[in-house]
Amino acid sequence: MRRGWRRFRRNEAAVPATIGLGALVLFCLVAPPISPYDPYKVDFSQKLELPSLQHWMGTDFFGRDLLERMALGGRLSMFIALVAIVIILVLGLVYGTIAGAVGGKLDELMMRGLDALFAIPRLPGILIILVLIGENGNVFTVILALSLFSWMTTARLVRGQIVSLKQNDYVRAARALGARRHQVVVRHIVRNMFGILLVAVVLELPGVILNEAFISVLGLGINPPTATWGNIAHDALGLSNAYFLVLPSVAIALFAIAVNFVADGLQDALDPRRESIGATTAWSPLQGFLRPAARVTEPSPGSVQ
Repeated sequence: MRRGWRRFRRNEAAVPATIGLGALVLFCLVAPPISPYDPYKVDFSQKLELPSLQHWMGTDFFGRDLLERMALGGRLSMFIALVAIVIILVLGLVYGTIAGAVGGKLDELMMRGLDALFAIPRLPGILIILVLIGENGNVFTVILALSLFSWMTTARLVRGQIVSLKQNDYVRAARALGARRHQVVVRHIVRNMFGILLVAVVLELPGVILNEAFISVLGLGINPPTATWGNIAHDALGLSNAYFLVLPSVAIALFAIAVNFVADGLQDALDPRRESIGATTAWSPLQGFLRPAARVTEPSPGSVQ
């Protein structure tokens, strides 16, 4: 664990991304309680104000403080994404584990079903579910729609890992000692997939956030005046000032970029195959932009001085 933490700290992009992501989450949690403004109070006398000492991010079309609305919107958007990620993890883990552990014809049938689901475009599928359920604006309806078309990648990853780990010597030894199939899967296989699953789940977060924003912009997400980053962008579409649209877009982009860098750092830290890879040779998303520190080497005995 300590070696993994050291590898994570050596990643030139993951550490600042983690700090930035933590600052963004802290802003969403702390700003609403300490703000003196009511995020739902309409005051047209102060509408569409640009940033000032009174309103640090300005106000929206209804005169509501945008800083507090951005914090509340980020809080709800992250909550939706986190709950959806938990559902994605459970569905993918159960489906992939059954397919990989049982194998044979059942595995083949389940994988062909997964291929059929992959053929359905994600965003149109989400929109169809929202329309069919007919409860637009409900938080858990949005979470369900986002989850049902996002778990297939996790399931395929889990199945592939189980098929690979089943060939290891310690799994064969456990079977030879009389361990049952479910005991082998739970004790010896699923535990060894923790790092890969963690990275896969973290990588799903930006996609869920972007999809929630997309359906909100289309008017199928959470109903106003409840704030999400997507709702704030939707409210800004009809305005002539691009600032009010750029603000939530930048927040979504920063969140997505930070999460991707953190996931890359976790992959470097949790992959035991990278144990012998030094910090100067490990891949980074900023490779080519950040110059590694020069290393001083001792001259060989036969070298020319």
